[in-house]
Amino acid sequence: MHRARSGFTLLEAAVAMTIVAIVGVSALAAFGADLRAASRAQQTLPAAALAIERLAVLKLADTHTLRMLPDSLARGTFAKPFDNYSWRATAKEVRGEPALVELTVRVEWAEGAYALTERCFRSTIVSGVATR
Repeated sequence: MHRARSGFTLLEAAVAMTIVAIVGVSALAAFGADLRAASRAQQTLPAAALAIERLAVLKLADTHTLRMLPDSLARGTFAKPFDNYSWRATAKEVRGEPALVELTVRVEWAEGAYALTERCFRSTIVSGVATR
């Protein structure tokens, strides 16, 4: 009489272990990518908020101040708890558009940087009359 075979062969066990290993390595790689993305977001989100704040300060400045950007508006560091971030700002007139100014704020930290650029209109003084 022929008995029914029970259990796994060595080849079947090796194939099953290989499949489990491939799935495990893939899951760990995906988990590692998620951790890196979360870490990057944890640093970039405050940098974006800080850049928006510095850009708002620049937008309040008058045209003359933007032309000759003082050091207090051009670069600096943030107070605690954001003291690991620093910033640089630039303001330049857009060529061909005398009333259009391009404002850029770049926030930097040890592992990266975030830049924010915006264009806004500033009135210019021509013969004592403000124009837009």
